[in-house]
Formats: sequence, structure tokens, C-alpha cells
Amino acid sequence: MKISTPAVEGHFQAAKWLKVQALLDGVELQQLLEALMPHELFPLSGTYALEQLPLKNFVPEYRGWIEQLQQGVVPQPMLKALCLTRDPEAIWLQQMPNSLYAVKPCRPYIQIQVHCMQYSDGQFRSMTFGPETIFWGLQFAFPQVYQDPKTGQFVDEDLGPNEVVFRDLRRWVREYTTPTPMLVDGKQINLPVRLGKNCKPWIQQHPQLKPRGLYVA
Repeated sequence: MKISTPAVEGHFQAAKWLKVQALLDGVELQQLLEALMPHELFPLSGTYALEQLPLKNFVPEYRGWIEQLQQGVVPQPMLKALCLTRDPEAIWLQQMPNSLYAVKPCRPYIQIQVHCMQYSDGQFRSMTFGPETIFWGLQFAFPQVYQDPKTGQFVDEDLGPNEVVFRDLRRWVREYTTPTPMLVDGKQINLPVRLGKNCKPWIQQHPQLKPRGLYVA
């Protein structure tokens, strides 16, 4: 992992993100990540010692969130955004005080975020946060265009090794999850957000559905 500075590396900017949103259980997330190997996971917020990078404990942490849901408890994730990359050149490290490091992207990567949605005015809206939102797994996203941090050139093709990884991710999600068949006021709405097959036996225990009059068919 390269250690550098913003003055040398510039600031990564990307747009037109393709997004996949899914509630998986811990086993399904493990299977998905194994299907995408090789890759590494890095946190996109906070600072870490070198020996803590790349992250190794994300699946156990996520599994804990799902176990809370199954027990009727709303999880409160602290780790909110990650970089998944097969390309070792897609990130660099910025040294911070106390010999800690922040992870900075410089090429297209797969962004993983905690995914929440909100139901109001007859519509579901993804990536909303607040007391009325519903925890629904993770959002995986990949940009279709980015600006080279050093040259300033806009690039919209040949996006690097992570483009293939994201294509495989979308294929896996299509095969092993389904659209979410939500019942709202007795009517079924097939949401584009996905639901892992392992989640269906316990999904009615999700503590944020019934108080809003929502059920999964």
C-alpha cells in the first residue's frame, strides 16, 4: 500500500454510480465475497494502524447486525462505508497524527455502504437516514465515469479490474436474491432492493417493518 499525500495524489471524483442494494444474511455475504475473490476491503472513514489494514472482520461484524435483526433489535452500524478492490493501485494511504492512516481512493472501486430505506407518501426511498428509516443490508456501487486525480482527464471506459468484479457481483445478486415483495395496505409492491433467500424465513421479525404496517409477502 502506497503512503502519499493529497498534494501528490490529488482528489478522486467519480459519477454515474451503478447501485445494487440487498439485505443478505451473514452466510450469504460470506458467499458473495468469496465469489468475488481475489479482493481486499478497506474502510473509507476513520483512521487505522497499518496492521489493521486491510480489514479482516467485516463479515463477523455484519453477521452481528443480522443476528440483532433476528432478535427484533435495530442494529447501529459504526462501520458505514468500505472500499472493495481487486486493484491494489486503486487506493493509497494518508498518514495522520499518532502514526495512523486514512484510506484514500484514486481509481474506480466498489463502494459498500450501509443501506437504509424509508417509506413515506406511498413510496420507498433508498439511502435515507433518520429515526423513520429501515435497515436493509448493504449498497454496492461502482462508477461509470471518473476524473483522473493527477491529469484531470475524464475516463468513462476501461475502468480497471474492479469493473469486472462489480459485473460478477451483479450477476451473483441476480442469481441468489430476489426483488423484495413488500405488502403495503394489502397490496404487493416488488421493490428493486433485493432480499437474500436465507433471510425469508425470519424477515417478518425485522423490527422496523410491522410498526410501519409493512410485511414481506
